[in-house]
Parts: sequence; structure tokens; C-alpha cells
Amino acid sequence: LRSKRGTGHSRHTSAGGSSSSGANSSNKSTHSDGNNHLDDNEPGLSKLAFVLNFNVNITVKEVRGLKSIPTNRIVYCTMEVEGGEKYRTEHAEAGKPVWESLAEFPTNQILPIIRVKLYMENPGILSLDDNKLGKVTLQIDPTFNKTNWWTDMIKNKSTSTDELKVKLDVRMEKPQNLKMCGWCYARGKNVWKTWKRRYYALVQ
Repeated sequence: LRSKRGTGHSRHTSAGGSSSSGANSSNKSTHSDGNNHLDDNEPGLSKLAFVLNFNVNITVKEVRGLKSIPTNRIVYCTMEVEGGEKYRTEHAEAGKPVWESLAEFPTNQILPIIRVKLYMENPGILSLDDNKLGKVTLQIDPTFNKTNWWTDMIKNKSTSTDELKVKLDVRMEKPQNLKMCGWCYARGKNVWKTWKRRYYALVQ
């Protein structure tokens, strides 16, 4: 685990999914024959034309609800974007769980899933793993931008505290060639023949 800044793993965005995939459009012209292959004499679109590069910035600021934890116990949070590397905050005492830990994740996913987890350090000499207290899982898109945002954490079964909340800054920076994006119900003539809510991106 690293703390603060670093680079993440990236992958191509696939088209047409309603979960973590997007369908990208372009103002470049294509020509296809009856077999859906591009004409060799016409300028076509390669897979690289549909690759979008995003930056996801996550800052963990504070946790509330650790009343049942001794104030001198050490706690910390981890941050990750699905498919990428994991980073963590500095250590803090449970009596004052406050940080300003920023993690930056480059990704090619237009609908990335981010995870923030809260751990309590296990003081036992023979203990290999720390105790997970709670977690937050979010799917965001390029329009997502929240500052000083309090959100509930899902508690671990062994966590005795009543409620856990975490304060986050989460921002997704979109590339200049992404002109418009959002959810839309649509269907196609040859593919996607049923109405379905899909995420579309207009790329220039």
C-alpha cells in the first residue's frame, strides 16, 4: 500500500454496458459494408479513437462514529479505483480521525468504481491483518464532483459502533475531447435492439 499520490491501472472502455461501460461517439466519419467491416479506402476509426483518459481524485478528510473504539487506537483509510493500485492515508488516533490525504488515479474507465475502506490497526505481534471497520463503494461518472461530502459507510459485521460516516472530496476530471456524456434510454437497428438505459459519450 502507498500513501497519498500515485498512478493507477487503466483499461479500455467498452461500449453498451449499463454498469461500468460506456458507448462512445465521434464526429469522424466511417463507412461500413454489409458485413460491418470498414472500407479499406475510407478513413475509419481505430480502437485508439475511443480511448478516454480520466483522472479521479479522492481525498479522505474525516471519519465519525468511532465512539466504541478506544481513543488511542490507530485507524487509517485505503482508497482505490477498481482495477488499479491501492493507496492509504497516514495513521491517526481513533479519538481524532482526521486526514488530508489525496490520491490521484489515472483511468480509462468512463464509469469507474471507487472504494474507500476504514481499518483499525491490530496491535497484536502475531496478527497479520488489521481490522476492517467499514467501507464505501461508489460508481461515478465524469460529471461527479463533491467537496466536503459526508456519506455513510457500510459497517463490518464485527463493528460495534452505531453509525460510521466519512468525509470525502471526490472529483473526476474529463478530457478535452469528451464533449458530452450521460445516461439515455435508446435502442439500435442492428445491435442493441431492445430499449435499455445506457451511458453515452460524445467524443470529438
